[in-house]
Amino acid sequence: MRHVIAILSLSLAVAGLARAADAPVSPAQWRALDGQAGRPLLLDVRHAEEYRDGHIAGALNIPVEQLASRYGALDVPREREIVVYCKSGRRAAKAQALLESLGYAHVSLLDGSLNAWQQQALPLVREGAAHP
Repeated sequence: MRHVIAILSLSLAVAGLARAADAPVSPAQWRALDGQAGRPLLLDVRHAEEYRDGHIAGALNIPVEQLASRYGALDVPREREIVVYCKSGRRAAKAQALLESLGYAHVSLLDGSLNAWQQQALPLVREGAAHP
């Protein structure tokens, strides 16, 4: 019985270490990755109108409500790192849970999501206002 408990404890510890590797990514950390080959996929899970009004350069937009049916559009291996953001972090957390349930091994949140990005006055790509 002690052997089983030891194995379970070790498994939980390893799982905890793997999860710790997917800690939130700060806006500054993301900026440091800019232009680097092999950087994580950046996924914006806001609505298309929000995305057009301003998004982080290089982000792929798949609204969280469509992610379950369109995750194939990510076109990345399940081992690839993915960083997810929305406006405040709620939709990003839902997307993170969904992607993990689909077998994506390394899904992190952009710490503070777009709110934190904007508070630091970091640049956004604008494709025109959704409403004139």
